[in-house]
Amino acid sequence: MERPSNDRPSVAIIGAGALGSVLARGLADVGYLVRAVLSRTEASAHRLAEDVDAPLAGTDLAQLPPDIPLVFCCVPDDAIAAVAHRLATAQSAWGGRIVAHTSGALTAGVLAPLKEQGAAVLSFHPLQTFQAESGPEVFQDIYVGVEGDVDAVDLGRRLARDLRARPVTLTAEAKMRYHLAAAMASNYLVTLMALVSEVLASAGMSRQKSLALVRPLVEGTWRNLQRHLPEDALTGPIARGDRATVQGHLDALTGHLPHLIPAYAVLGAETVRVAMRGGMLDAEDAQEVLDVLQAALDPSEKPPPADSPT
Repeated sequence: MERPSNDRPSVAIIGAGALGSVLARGLADVGYLVRAVLSRTEASAHRLAEDVDAPLAGTDLAQLPPDIPLVFCCVPDDAIAAVAHRLATAQSAWGGRIVAHTSGALTAGVLAPLKEQGAAVLSFHPLQTFQAESGPEVFQDIYVGVEGDVDAVDLGRRLARDLRARPVTLTAEAKMRYHLAAAMASNYLVTLMALVSEVLASAGMSRQKSLALVRPLVEGTWRNLQRHLPEDALTGPIARGDRATVQGHLDALTGHLPHLIPAYAVLGAETVRVAMRGGMLDAEDAQEVLDVLQAALDPSEKPPPADSPT
């Protein structure tokens, strides 16, 4: 752990959950002095304060020392506005201070009560999943989305670099789409693997075995994506315009897992768009694949034309 540096602002952490804990330890590890930890329970506040040698731990936001220049609100999204209001009510000395939250979806604007009292506000979102026991190395080479007031963003970018992460500056208008992409990349990948496991379980394979079976395939696909754009990494029956195999998949779902047909059809239609973007399918072949997918959903409804996507 580096010694605290005079050119790095001291920090207060509000919220001792997984991200608050990892962030506090990460900042302490690179020389930031964590002076206060406030949390919903005394136990969690004292536990984290002990980890980072913070002299103050508690549950009352009024305990926050007014001279700490950087305050991180590491609380759930639906609690940030209330915390900002309570902080603004508890003390008025916010001029020259920076208050940050760690939500991926919300902008710095949710901290408006503090901004109105002179604070610069920041959203600082490490693009990673965290466990409470994660070490500071979890920040290595990940991206951190920063958005807010100019001075606060400048500090946020510096914090990210000090944590050995990579800052990316966002606008308030783009923030929700940034979070949408992150949620799709992480959460929907988990859901997709759950669907894969369910399909293989229907063929008599255990859930553990099914994930082991597809792991090399998934890792190989990820390696391809590290070298190529998605439309250049795509393989498989839809990329080849193989309608018979797509129909075979749908028949298998109809016989064993009919509730998964909508998910397969929606993913298949999006895969058609990717294949067209990569030049693997022309409009006629794409439409024929879409016809097969649509027929599985509603035989009476004609699918929209397979226009080339932008």
